[in-house]
Amino acid sequence: MEFLAAAAAFGSLPLFLAAFAWYAVRARRRGSGQSLMGPFEEIWDPIAHKTNVEIQLEAERSPETPSPGDPPGAERGLPRLY
Repeated sequence: MEFLAAAAAFGSLPLFLAAFAWYAVRARRRGSGQSLMGPFEEIWDPIAHKTNVEIQLEAERSPETPSPGDPPGAERGLPRLY
């Protein structure tokens, strides 16, 4: 009985690691999983984590106000009609 418990523990470890690696690849491709993969990325590659934080901050910033000579609708990214 003890052998079965040990075999199950050692057998489940590679399955867990394979599932974790699969999720990491999937999260990188889709751009999701920041909440789950973030701590591990911060441990192994702190520069990439800081870069991701900067990218998120840049995406959340509001667009700049338009210049006085810009056509109407330029602040919302609408196409020019001329």
